[in-house]
Amino acid sequence: MDRTGRADAEFAISKLGDKAAKLVLAAPLMHFGQWLGWPDELFEGTSLTETGSLPAKISLADALIFVGNVIDRDDSFALVERLLFSQRPVLGTTWVLALLHAPNLGLVMQVLVRAMVAQNPFLIVHYHEEEETSQITFEPAWSMGPLFRFVAIGAIALVYRAVESIEAGNPAEMALATQLHDVPKAQSLLARFRCRIEPAKEMETLRWPKHWSLVANPYHDPLMWSMAQAKMLEIEYDTGDPEIIHKVRGFIVDMLQNEQRVPRIKQVAAHLGISIRSVVRQLARNDMSFHRLVEDERKARAIAVIADPSISLAEAAQRLGFGDVSTFGRWVKKCFGDTPNNLRKSRSSRAAMHR
Repeated sequence: MDRTGRADAEFAISKLGDKAAKLVLAAPLMHFGQWLGWPDELFEGTSLTETGSLPAKISLADALIFVGNVIDRDDSFALVERLLFSQRPVLGTTWVLALLHAPNLGLVMQVLVRAMVAQNPFLIVHYHEEEETSQITFEPAWSMGPLFRFVAIGAIALVYRAVESIEAGNPAEMALATQLHDVPKAQSLLARFRCRIEPAKEMETLRWPKHWSLVANPYHDPLMWSMAQAKMLEIEYDTGDPEIIHKVRGFIVDMLQNEQRVPRIKQVAAHLGISIRSVVRQLARNDMSFHRLVEDERKARAIAVIADPSISLAEAAQRLGFGDVSTFGRWVKKCFGDTPNNLRKSRSSRAAMHR
């Protein structure tokens, strides 16, 4: 007999150990609660004392139990159908910003994967590009039943909607490989995907032509895109980076905030009490580099200082650890596609239009 969603959630919590206590964003679950009318049984087994809504953040354990309770209702696949057709995007702020303002679809997917990995350690998520196709795959971190199937097809639905919204091509050119291929209760949901449906055994996969991922987004806004990346950093920081990334990032942040300069990697190594080679190797093991961490933190702070007219551009350069305004200007143009002054004027004009 197949496990229930609740049993699968409890099993996942036991496998996660201490990670189950970390806080995650509850926004996606809010939609399920609203659509179902907030029945009390959705809260059974959680530590949540108030029903009828959810706080902004809840523990991963409570999120899993909540989802398990949703799954055990007969209409769980109908909820995923609503993800495909909801008038409001069933997405967090980070993904909405990325979807609207990223340079292209491929970069949207990179942010999406990072967000999903940070908040769903029971999922293995990959986005990669092959010779002719781009694809995103979802695998369970261990043997799982209904919890994985529901969460994975829900994530696929969100990805599908994002890809479709870019309008890069005909949705019929996409392909969905799913374990739900022959599940009777899932047929109505699968019929809503306007793409080829294929059987799958261990992972859920959505594929589309590779060139779609490279189509330029006409609504790309460098500053808003940088804001999405900054929010992604916050999610990763809050939900638990690997220890080495957490420590190096923290040291960079402290230096920028307190001394207004970027540390050298040898200073980081000395602070951590390990060799420079060890820092480089451990970061690389987590698909990260010291330079990327520095650039990410600078970009995250650049949004605020450029948009704030009370901060001179010379002071902005200093706050981000640049020795002079010209170097700062070249870096900003490289990162955001325009000069700091033009970006500031653009943001001021947009703000005036929305008053």
